[in-house]
Amino acid sequence: MKDGRSTGGNGEHKHPAVLVADDDVAHRRGVREALEAHGFVIAAESADAEAAIGAATRLRPDILLIEVDLPGDGLNAIGRIARASPKTLIVVLSRSERSDDVVTAFMRGASGYLLKGISGERLASTLRAAYDGEPPLSRSLVPYLVDEIRRGSERRLVLPNGPVTLTPREWEVGELLRERHSTAEIAERLGVSPVTVRRHVGLLLGKLGAENREAAVDLLRTYGRR
Repeated sequence: MKDGRSTGGNGEHKHPAVLVADDDVAHRRGVREALEAHGFVIAAESADAEAAIGAATRLRPDILLIEVDLPGDGLNAIGRIARASPKTLIVVLSRSERSDDVVTAFMRGASGYLLKGISGERLASTLRAAYDGEPPLSRSLVPYLVDEIRRGSERRLVLPNGPVTLTPREWEVGELLRERHSTAEIAERLGVSPVTVRRHVGLLLGKLGAENREAAVDLLRTYGRR
């Protein structure tokens, strides 16, 4: 039982409500048909990040299935939905096998990460298990997470004046700086205050030995590739 949601008032097994966020209409249709055939209820469908955030905030679904490459930034949507609807189980269903996407999705609040190509029956059984507390993760993605754990999720850059190790948060802030986001935008994406963002930026600049944000971005672009 999960927060009293896995059974109905008469003790019957509840049909979890699912929000499907994906810009691929055909894929959404396939997911809908597969899940409805296995006792799930599709509460809504969204084709972009803002629509997904709005629907999740309004409907508070039991489960969110979301594509990280959703137009409007699926990863950002995960973080915002995790804060707006904390009881919603967020599961990525994506074509992306990029290790940074996998790790960032979990850091933003996802509880699972599945790859497209999973059969409808397997998707339904995996989500049912996830709803009962078993984290859903495609087996091929396990090495990415093991690697992150082994490295403590830290990033090591070898700069001209010596190696530098960045914490996961410093790296995430650096990535957002590289994408030209403002302090306010970074704060919204990370769910922290602008003051906290400025503190992370200051620590990042200090470690990199950069005089300003532009210099830090140049260093990250040059030496931040894996």
